[in-house]
Amino acid sequence: MNASSVYDLIVCGAGPSGVCAALSAARLGLQVLLIDQNGFPGGMNTAALVGPLMTFHSGSTQIAKGIAQEIVDELAKRGGTLGHIPDPIGMVPTITPVDPELLKLVYFDLLRKESNITLLLRSVITGVTADSVTVHGKGGTKTYRARRIIDATGDGDVAALMGVPFKEGRESDGFAQPMTLMFTVENVDRTQVIDYIRSRPDQFVMDRSCSIDDYIAVSGFFELVQQAQEKGELTFPRDRVLFFEGVQKGTVTVNMTRVTLLKGTRAEDLSVAESETHRQLDEALAFFRKYLPGFENCRLKSVAALTGVRESRRIQGIKTLTQEDIWENRAQEDSVGICAYPIDIHDPTGKTLVWDAERGDCCYDIPYGILVPENQDYLLAAGRCVSATHEALASVRISVACMVMGQAAGTAAYLSIQKDVPFKDVPVNELQQLLHEQGAIPGKKWLEKQGEENDS
Repeated sequence: MNASSVYDLIVCGAGPSGVCAALSAARLGLQVLLIDQNGFPGGMNTAALVGPLMTFHSGSTQIAKGIAQEIVDELAKRGGTLGHIPDPIGMVPTITPVDPELLKLVYFDLLRKESNITLLLRSVITGVTADSVTVHGKGGTKTYRARRIIDATGDGDVAALMGVPFKEGRESDGFAQPMTLMFTVENVDRTQVIDYIRSRPDQFVMDRSCSIDDYIAVSGFFELVQQAQEKGELTFPRDRVLFFEGVQKGTVTVNMTRVTLLKGTRAEDLSVAESETHRQLDEALAFFRKYLPGFENCRLKSVAALTGVRESRRIQGIKTLTQEDIWENRAQEDSVGICAYPIDIHDPTGKTLVWDAERGDCCYDIPYGILVPENQDYLLAAGRCVSATHEALASVRISVACMVMGQAAGTAAYLSIQKDVPFKDVPVNELQQLLHEQGAIPGKKWLEKQGEENDS
């Protein structure tokens, strides 16, 4: 085991939360090491093809800006996004379709521009102490030291290695939301798809005020799915077809495969999941070509590099986000951002999808306390492994919220070092002010303040 330079901050995981954490900290002057097991940044959005991004808006008001919006702006310069457009399914006010390959380039470019970020890829974290991270990669094992650490692994791998208490799955039986392998299909006759939607609106969840001529998103084909399942031609636990058109017309990204009763924190379970989701993908393609109007001549374009995990470890923090926080659209004194994505639970043991459609617009504060582990002074969590109940994580796990939490975590690391205090003692009012100065929106009260500033 070799010693190395001491960094101000090590960010573990280069997904949307990790990248935003690294960028925010580096721009404030910290020397940052960003580690990821993949060969490129972006996490679930690039490796697992999870998209479109949801959501930058509550109603007509944009609630996520800062680095998250900067990423979209840079992607737009490359023709890699349609921007923020209305959601045809009606789950959220807007969605942001992105090209995952161009998103990789944007992430690389943004990270490369910050001279005080060192990017370490293809490296698996094998050990952690309060001030060091040990990784294994080509060339062997190496330990890196740091004054502060952020766990942005999604699975809470670092927090678990440091002994942070955590929970997995729902309270009743411990089962987590299922995993899904995303894939992209091209050569779709979108005219036939649109015609069928208009002829059978009863078969789709949709926002009827949205035009489907310019952009197609589908949650439905319920009857056709049921027919195929009754004939044994579709055997996995899913009650619908769910897909979103990409940046290019006639190409769709499909969110349909599903494996249940497995843990995203066990290599054995992940191996089973990869094999089973690829089997399901093969079955889904045959189903598409036989049953779905417009898909008769579709071709498989790409398959995610890994099966996506919706839920695994959730740390025990000094505060926990709850279902009631979301249902009541609560403002928080220690807010570091806003989330406008409703609770969206893929049944851990079945084939249904449940979301809070009847509750209207969702808009609640993300509290700083859910990022702070209860028993570690110099570790923060950001992204899918924060402190939340099973139900609340089904909302705050979404990509845009992860970006928001990442920027907050990187900024908190700067303040923690500057003031020489543990993360739990970081002055939240100063954290909020710094986020505001970076163009982010630290919470609902700050959103109101921004409106007042714009009016003056």
